Amino acid sequence: MSIPLVSICIPTYNGEEFLEEALKSIEQQTYKNIEVIVSDDNSTDTTLFICQQFKNRVNFPVHIYSHNQTNIGANWDYSIKHSKGDYIKFLFQDDLLNPKCIEIMMSYLEKNKLEIVFCKREIIDEKGKLSTSDFLIRFGDLQKGINLTTHDFYLFNKSDLHLLGSVKQNSLQYNFLGEPVTSLFSRKLYDQIGDFESPLKQFLDLEYWLRVLNKFPIGIISEKLISFRVHDKQASNVNFNNKVNEVNYIERLIIKNFFFYLSFTQQKKILKKILKIFLSRT
Repeated sequence: MSIPLVSICIPTYNGEEFLEEALKSIEQQTYKNIEVIVSDDNSTDTTLFICQQFKNRVNFPVHIYSHNQTNIGANWDYSIKHSKGDYIKFLFQDDLLNPKCIEIMMSYLEKNKLEIVFCKREIIDEKGKLSTSDFLIRFGDLQKGINLTTHDFYLFNKSDLHLLGSVKQNSLQYNFLGEPVTSLFSRKLYDQIGDFESPLKQFLDLEYWLRVLNKFPIGIISEKLISFRVHDKQASNVNFNNKVNEVNYIERLIIKNFFFYLSFTQQKKILKKILKIFLSRT
């Protein structure tokens, strides 16, 4: 039985500070049938040099592409479209893979005959130490925000969307699944769902996962297999500090596609809001 090829896709831009650590975490993977795709957004630091050194020292395929700067989602797509794997694993330039990350995620995916799985992650700081930052308080355990107890593994379906708004500020606009780096998915899924490219900056991944959820169940592994690094220049922090606000877009998307899967409480709130808007216009 052949072992599926997993493409580790690394979208980069001026990532020299933490990139070497990220690449070393690939070298430590126990799952061996991998290739690495670096999609660089025209970096002006030593990112490409670090990637070339990595390519020269490893015994698995590494493909490095440099192109004019695009938006973040387009760079993710660029890396996928230059990959050959049966499965896609994102690794961002700041983050680290647990040595058994791909092996464990692939085992859950294949055992449960899924097209996508997520794992949990630990939050680390600039020095690679476990973080105690505000980010950890706000977003430490994403599934805790919907009161989801995974134990070992949870199969999340559309019917579970009634959990939205049950805990975290009673809000629908919340990434309850995970950042792209916590996912592993099949090429079949990507071919059916389409590109990540989006006008969104903060919630483009959640918008994509909602598209996925409309077609596929999503596996959530309780084990922490990713180290997600938080620092001042990280995209999530930059967007938060710049007060990027895309919550209305996501709420409208959820209402449009999943209204009847929401809890009665959430449905009632939405209908009251719609009625209030309607009455204000009459």
